[in-house]
Amino acid sequence: MLVSRLKEVWKEITLLSTWIASITGAFIIPLPSWYATDDSTAFLMKFGVFIATALAGFLILYSLRHKLIRTWMRLSLQFLLMFVGIYATYHFFREANTLPYVDHDIVIGNEMITNNPFDAFKESHGFLPERKERMLILLGDPEKAWTKDSIVSNRVQLIILLFLCYLLSAGFIISFCNLIILYKEKYKIKIEEN
Repeated sequence: MLVSRLKEVWKEITLLSTWIASITGAFIIPLPSWYATDDSTAFLMKFGVFIATALAGFLILYSLRHKLIRTWMRLSLQFLLMFVGIYATYHFFREANTLPYVDHDIVIGNEMITNNPFDAFKESHGFLPERKERMLILLGDPEKAWTKDSIVSNRVQLIILLFLCYLLSAGFIISFCNLIILYKEKYKIKIEEN
């Protein structure tokens, strides 16, 4: 009796565990080190993960009512393509808007302040270090060279792209797992009919 009851709820258990695994697995995506003067960054990240979790949960509820294999095949492909595109965009912006400093990537800005340390270093030494060594001049503090508004703008942009990566990866994993479950049910019925 327990085994037959577990077989009935197997799909729901699988989708819920996939939902949890997809959200926890989304933390694999690399996150830049946010500079300490911005207190809202941690809140925005937690809020983004919460929203992604809730939206992925709605996808699970949608899967319980809609059982067309074609729909889930299309959703899986759409989520996968969107995830690849957003992740590539996130990776590009992460590389462009961060600089390494002591095993961390610090978010930088797009707009330099007047009398920034880079100009002074170039004037006194006649050259500017390679991009990967420039944060050493600032001792890890991007606000010494870039305006705070441009740093915050880049930080928000990276947070939004990261949120979309979380959401789309969870959507792909859930829709693909649902597609596998539906295929298994379809072929199980065909085998039983024969």
